[in-house]
Amino acid sequence: MRNTTRTLRAAAVTTGAALLFAVVAASPAVAAPGRSALPGSQPAWANAKALRSAAPATDTVDLRVYLPWQNQAQAAATALAVSTPGSASYRHYLTPQEFRKQFAPAQSSVVAVQQFLRSAGFSIVDTPSNNRYVSAEGTVAQAQSAFGVTLGEYDAYGTTLRAPESAVTIPATLNGIVESVVGLDQGADLIAPSHTNGNGSTNGSSPNQVHGAPAAGFRAGEPCSLWYGEKTVAMPNAPAYGTSTKPIAPCGYTPAQVRGLYGLDSVAATGAGQTVAFVGANASPTLVQDVTKYSSLHGLPAPQITQLVAPGLYKHPDTPKQTPGDYYGEETLDAEAIHTTAPDAGLLYVASSNAGQDLDAAINHVVDKHLASVLSISYGFNGEAVHQGFINSLNNTFIQAAATGIGVFVSSGDNGDEVANLGAPAVDFFADSPFVTAVGGTSASVVPTAAAPTGLSYASVDDPTSALNTSGWKRSFEVGWQTGLDPVTPTATDHLSGAPYEVDGTFKLALPGGFTGGGGGGGVSAIFAEPSYQAAAVGPASGRLVPDISALADPSTGLLVGQTQAFSNGTYYDEYRIGGTSVAAPLTAGIAAVANQVAGSPLGFLNPRIYGAYSAGGSAYYDVDQADLFGSALPSVLRVNYVDSESAAGGLSYSLRTEEMPNQTLHSTKGYDTATGVGTPNGASFFAAITK
Repeated sequence: MRNTTRTLRAAAVTTGAALLFAVVAASPAVAAPGRSALPGSQPAWANAKALRSAAPATDTVDLRVYLPWQNQAQAAATALAVSTPGSASYRHYLTPQEFRKQFAPAQSSVVAVQQFLRSAGFSIVDTPSNNRYVSAEGTVAQAQSAFGVTLGEYDAYGTTLRAPESAVTIPATLNGIVESVVGLDQGADLIAPSHTNGNGSTNGSSPNQVHGAPAAGFRAGEPCSLWYGEKTVAMPNAPAYGTSTKPIAPCGYTPAQVRGLYGLDSVAATGAGQTVAFVGANASPTLVQDVTKYSSLHGLPAPQITQLVAPGLYKHPDTPKQTPGDYYGEETLDAEAIHTTAPDAGLLYVASSNAGQDLDAAINHVVDKHLASVLSISYGFNGEAVHQGFINSLNNTFIQAAATGIGVFVSSGDNGDEVANLGAPAVDFFADSPFVTAVGGTSASVVPTAAAPTGLSYASVDDPTSALNTSGWKRSFEVGWQTGLDPVTPTATDHLSGAPYEVDGTFKLALPGGFTGGGGGGGVSAIFAEPSYQAAAVGPASGRLVPDISALADPSTGLLVGQTQAFSNGTYYDEYRIGGTSVAAPLTAGIAAVANQVAGSPLGFLNPRIYGAYSAGGSAYYDVDQADLFGSALPSVLRVNYVDSESAAGGLSYSLRTEEMPNQTLHSTKGYDTATGVGTPNGASFFAAITK
């Protein structure tokens, strides 16, 4: 799961069709004579109580000075107009060249920023073709002199981060030219991928991860079910929700099962002719071979994978706060999830040297060079307490994406309503941008469409000819992903070596247990106003509503992925079950690629169409609605874990996973809700509605 940020002070401003914003500074923005302060440039966590020391003067500072779009309100209005059915300019997307001509910062402004930085001793690293920023490299001492601040070292969220001790200032001659400065503070180190194995450890990775090595090995514990309800367990001493018999958690759904879940076998399109890009930190050296092997084992065509690094990214070694091996699994699951729902689409991985401030450059490169018509992002902050530079830089890039016909799909987060982390409900940035499709999470039951297959074992998962890897699967139900985890105290009489399975243990906690299994992010933004496409469909709200749509995310009903991992007996390819909205976002991005193929040309930013189809009624979406589907008899599964994450030799642990626990602020109900948005794609009906 993601790391956390905590305190937000924000104000929302709307101008016509544009969705603009201002973040209030953590301290008064007082500038010396001849200089202008940048509001919101000091992070909220950089307060006097957390200050520990001055930043070393010779430390390297990698920064980007962002310039605003010319006529930002018109840029936002254009992005909405080309994306909205009924508009005179609908689907008349701008080319990157046309967008730059109308909205890119003037070259004279770029030169002024470059001259300022050079005069302060910085080396210019890169300026992209859309003039969004000037990236530069220097020292702490040079940064302090250039921006009129003192940089300090702060205790923040269990680590040490650098930040300005006051508001950042710029020469008055750059007022109106400079929008923000990114990189003076190290808040971007708090960005993390939103995937989890559901055990409560950060991102599902080991605290003993070796820097630069493949991720520590993990396998789903056995027994596990080949589909939802395939195996059940008697729990005579721990009845739950009206029954003492529970399904055993699935081993991990295969691509064929996920395709059945969303009715993808009911359409002929497979994403052919489309390219789906995804971004991430570092680069797994085994990505291509892992996805290729995964495809061969699960009846998918060989993947078409291209990898590149955006220009101008920093070449320094990764910070120890971000271990490369922790991100290999994110890259792999993104690729395999997209390949599952769009098996004939091209995959483009754009890497950055870290998950922090370089991620914005990777996203900007995909968008400005129009490298794909669909972009999947499985990263973000917890909450909206984000430096204004990150908000401005990413949101303006998302505006360009929409204006040029690129659909961006972002994971909504893995901490539910964020109350457990932040003390109050909050949505996550980047998912709160009104120019992205925020993808929430569900827990899903996938079952055979006809008679249950026989003669299958867990080994059948890797047989491409088995029923587990061919069509013949459907949705039984989906509920919102807000997991309650209740450990089970085992007894000596437990029987899990073969059917009939029985666990005689008792619950450690009162049901539904603790909120430690994760949950899809959602709620109401405190930064962004409610966009018109939402207001027209679901009514007025105090801010942008998250998510827009949802897909499979619960790690206890998760996706089976294959990856090279480091086990105690060697490093090799193996498979495991994973979840998080990092699964939901790329699955949905792949579905969007299929929609593009069905439509015959890119559909771009889908939100106006998503909400238009919702308003029209019909069966485009499966209405995720636990409240009416189950009432108080909440769906739950018994999950078996290996204590050592590898095998039964280290012992087993058990827990009951309540799939959508009732004591959260996010609940799936009839119609739109901030747990699952409009619902989940419903096969051919979804494609018919979304491509009208």
